[in-house]
Amino acid sequence: MKLNNKYVIGTNIMWFEIEMYEDFIDGLVNLLDNDIENKDNIYVDLCLNLSQHLEKMDTNQISEDEVIDKFKSGVRKITKLGYNKVNTRIVKKNEFYFHADYRRDLNYNYCKEVDYIMWGETDSFFPKEAFTGLETLSQYTSEQGIHKFIACFGDRKMWDSSWDATVHNDYVNVQFVDDDKQHENLNQAKSPLPIETMNEINSKVEDLDIQVIDYPKLDGSCLVMSSDLIKYGVNIPPCMIYNDDHGLSIMSQKLMGQNYKQFVFKNLLKVHARRHPKKRLYILEENNPNSFEDKKNVNFLTFKNLSDQNIQMLVQNNDKKFYEYEDYIKILENK
Repeated sequence: MKLNNKYVIGTNIMWFEIEMYEDFIDGLVNLLDNDIENKDNIYVDLCLNLSQHLEKMDTNQISEDEVIDKFKSGVRKITKLGYNKVNTRIVKKNEFYFHADYRRDLNYNYCKEVDYIMWGETDSFFPKEAFTGLETLSQYTSEQGIHKFIACFGDRKMWDSSWDATVHNDYVNVQFVDDDKQHENLNQAKSPLPIETMNEINSKVEDLDIQVIDYPKLDGSCLVMSSDLIKYGVNIPPCMIYNDDHGLSIMSQKLMGQNYKQFVFKNLLKVHARRHPKKRLYILEENNPNSFEDKKNVNFLTFKNLSDQNIQMLVQNNDKKFYEYEDYIKILENK
C-alpha cells in the first residue's frame, strides 16, 4: 500500500505502564508491518514519562534503568520494520509533564509536518486496517471539501447509550454489565482483547461503514485529527492539566460549533483496555494493577480534582483562575 498522506502516531508512556507497553508495541507492529511502500510518510513519536510527582516508583521492584531498557527495546522493534522517523523523548522524574501536555505538544509540533495526527495509548490497539480506512476517508473528505475533522474507530460496548454512536456495529446491542467483573468481560470496552481476535473481527469487513456525527464524542485512544483542525486552533487548552480528551472535546465544540464533524469507522474495531491487568505496576504504596479509580493514591486523586474543576471553569466561561501545577504542590505542602 502506498500512502497519499503523512501521519504521526504519538504516545506518552508512563513508567508504571512499562509492562503493558510490551502489548502496545505488539499492537504497533500489527499496524505498521503492513507492506507500506513509503514508510517515510509515517512518524512514530514515543515519550517515556518518568515523572514521579503523582506516583512514586517502588525501586525495590524496578529501577529507572530497567524501565528505560524496556522502553528502548520496544523502540527497536519499530525501527527494525524499516521506519526511520521514530522520535523518542524521556521525561525526567522531577518534571511536571503528563498526557495532556504531551498530546497538546504533539498536535502543535506535528500539524505542519503531517496530514493526520493519531493519538496512541498504551492500553490500546489501532485496527490493522487503520491506514486503509483513513486513506479512503481522506479521499472522500477532499472531494467534499471537508478539511477540519476528527475520526475514530469502533469500540466495544461502553457504559451508557450516549456512546453508541462510536460503538462497533457488532457490539451496539450488547448489554453493558456494571459489576465487579466488567473489566474481564470481552464484550465490554474496559477489558483486554487479544490482537488476534481484533484482527479476526476486522478481517470480515468488505465495505467500510463510515458514519458521521456533528457533536464531539471522544475518548483519547486511537483518536485521529486532521492537521487543519489543529491549525484552526482546536487543541487541548493549557488549563487542562489532566483531562486531555475532555479538553479537546470542549474546544472542538467551542471553535467548530455546528460545523463540527466526527467520522466513525463503525465496522473497524479498536481495543481500549482501560482495565488492563498491567496498567499500574511498581507504584510505591499502591496495589492497583487494573487502574481502578477509587484505588489510586491520594496524590493522583488530588491532582485530578483540580483538573475537574478546571473543566467546569472552561465549560461555564466564568472568570475564576485556573488551577496550575503550583497549586497542586501547595496543597501537598499544606497537608
